[in-house]
Amino acid sequence: MPEDWVTYGFCYAVFPSKEQQPRLERSFGCERKVYNEYVAGLYEYLESIEYTGGRISYKVPNYTTITNKFDFLDKSNDSFVYNDAKMRFTAAIKKYNEQYAKKPIQFKKSIRYKIKNEGYIPNVRDIKGLPKFHSKKQGKLSYTTNQTNGNISVVKNENDNGYLLRIPKFQDGIAIHLHRELPVGGVVKKATIRREGTKYLVSLSVDFPFKSEKPIEQINPEKVIGLDYSQSELYVDSNGEAAEYPRYHKIIEKRQRRLNKSLARKKNAASLGSEGKIIYSNNYKKTLSEYQDVMKKAKNQRKDFLHKASNQKTNDYDAIVVEDLDLSNLAQCLSLGKKLHDNGFGMYRNMLTYKALKKGKHFIIADKFFPSSKLCSECGGKNKHLKLSDRVFLCPHCGLKKHRDHNAALNLKQYGIGLLGQKLTA
Repeated sequence: MPEDWVTYGFCYAVFPSKEQQPRLERSFGCERKVYNEYVAGLYEYLESIEYTGGRISYKVPNYTTITNKFDFLDKSNDSFVYNDAKMRFTAAIKKYNEQYAKKPIQFKKSIRYKIKNEGYIPNVRDIKGLPKFHSKKQGKLSYTTNQTNGNISVVKNENDNGYLLRIPKFQDGIAIHLHRELPVGGVVKKATIRREGTKYLVSLSVDFPFKSEKPIEQINPEKVIGLDYSQSELYVDSNGEAAEYPRYHKIIEKRQRRLNKSLARKKNAASLGSEGKIIYSNNYKKTLSEYQDVMKKAKNQRKDFLHKASNQKTNDYDAIVVEDLDLSNLAQCLSLGKKLHDNGFGMYRNMLTYKALKKGKHFIIADKFFPSSKLCSECGGKNKHLKLSDRVFLCPHCGLKKHRDHNAALNLKQYGIGLLGQKLTA
């Protein structure tokens, strides 16, 4: 890729016809089948070597070794359907080797409970972090296809004013709502088709020529802002203003609980088919689609809020300073994890990163050990006895009394000003 080119993702709604929908669903199912066969092969390998921890050196076989075993995994599907399963599986092993291989073997929470209370003997499948089987009901219904010889394109629909997405095995075109134009001179490199609830979406990875704005060299200290993470508000800034995040998952929680109960009742009423497979009723499938649509709506509302909030901050300020939180560790805590997943602070931080770069603004992450919450924003004194439950900061040196998050945001702003140094101007 040329130096002045970048890769961006563009997400659009697609509307497959009644004839195209079963073909897409078949592709999703075949991708899941190949992935699950890879996982089963890994478990067999680990059991054969009596795996006791450490790095997994597993040679991932070609997907043809799996597709040749099943007649339905034929050439009627795009070959990238099978290749995508292999890529996802390889990425899952890589993630395990990076995050878990250097630590002693850990088991899942539910397994630890069974070991302690029921005398359960764990096996390879119970190891935390290993690739796991994808469920038809809860797994991701998607696959990714790559550009080869112009087989992915978005063209004008000759029959109306709309557009068509052409991908392998769908060269007749799938109707796409192009709510924003693709970059001029861009090249579509990948397309990920997925279903969320009853809606179909496509994410296009596009390479195109782009020059970001030059970084701002002279910055007014008033144009520097610090953002301190807040569980309920998303963040509190150095001006004392909160994001006032609506907590979209909290809004749908009662409805989600009701739908979960309904699904559980219908699942218990399912019957066994002649081949021993569970047959779910149409009401179960209908309720499952409703549940997926409810969760999708909350997800889209969250993403919309975060995009608007990050846009506003990167437009109004030349430098943004945030704290370096280990979000994965925070999410393990029962009292913190639920709100963290709801407000999406990690996603918000990622949005700030690329939007600041695009606009020539400065995005600064404070040092991991910078004690923003325990320092006094007035005198710089440290309150060593501050607890997480203390929501008001009291300085033992100068007597300052300020909201904990506001005080931390002010410290982050001063940290950023100190780093910018020569770039500041009155």
